[in-house]
Amino acid sequence: MLAAFLLVSPCLAQLRGLQKGNLTAYYEARDEDFAEEALHAGVAALPTLQDALGIRSERSPAISLIVTRDDRQFDRYVGEKMPPWVQGVALPGRRIVLRTLAPAVMRTVTAHELTHVLLDEIADAVGIDPPRWLHEGLAKYAADDFSQADREVLGQAVLEGRLLSLEQLDAAFAGEREQVSLAYAESYTFVRFLHDQQPDGGIAQLLRNLGLTHDMSRALLRTYGRTEPELEKAWLQQVSRDYLRHGLPFPGELLILVAMGVLFLLVHLINQRRRRAIRARLQEEERLRRIFGIVPNDNDDEPDEADEEVWE
Repeated sequence: MLAAFLLVSPCLAQLRGLQKGNLTAYYEARDEDFAEEALHAGVAALPTLQDALGIRSERSPAISLIVTRDDRQFDRYVGEKMPPWVQGVALPGRRIVLRTLAPAVMRTVTAHELTHVLLDEIADAVGIDPPRWLHEGLAKYAADDFSQADREVLGQAVLEGRLLSLEQLDAAFAGEREQVSLAYAESYTFVRFLHDQQPDGGIAQLLRNLGLTHDMSRALLRTYGRTEPELEKAWLQQVSRDYLRHGLPFPGELLILVAMGVLFLLVHLINQRRRRAIRARLQEEERLRRIFGIVPNDNDDEPDEADEEVWE
């Protein structure tokens, strides 16, 4: 396999190789640590993907991971110039090209691209083009790439009533940054939701049914025994229940809001009490005016002319 691969890609002939199972990492000598990290990430993600996609470990295809820190080499391996923010690319022929990255990022990117390779492998076999939400949701699931930021994005969307429907997910990936973040987070939760419904190869069965029907609604019904609206309703209810609290203010901000509310209430009560006292005094003055035709002057101890007339 290695010899055949090098015939197709002579630019890899000078690279070293590390192999574990069906994964082989190719790298320059200075990038050995990164290659080991990529290989470890791929090996760690494989069981999750094999479980979700119903792939037996002995039938898992051989996949090549090409690691480089050189931008020109990265473009050369990919076959075209790539934007600087692209850190990994899955290519035909079961190849993945990776830039050397911080270990945590390397693990995530490797698992993401490995997902695309395996999912495309099954999709090609059944003659379909899986929706974007399935690709990205399964990639985040396999990479265990679900952060606090994702939870807060979902929580805010729940609070504001902005959760995307299943029909809206794919289009949202081409939207503004906020929509894209929400699309990734929701795709993860929906794929995880589907996997929980049928953990043993349910996604693979969904892909096969999609190949038979070429209709996602019918494929979901065949696979999970529930209509798309029923699945969507249960999924969005779960998202609302699980992530609402992540859209609420942070504890410190919440304490400030509570303190401000208590202060407002105290001021309101004091003002009410003061108004009642003023009202009672005015009523008392009116009563005295009706009886004596005078109003007592509380600030003057000497009787005024009206007082003298009364006492005479």
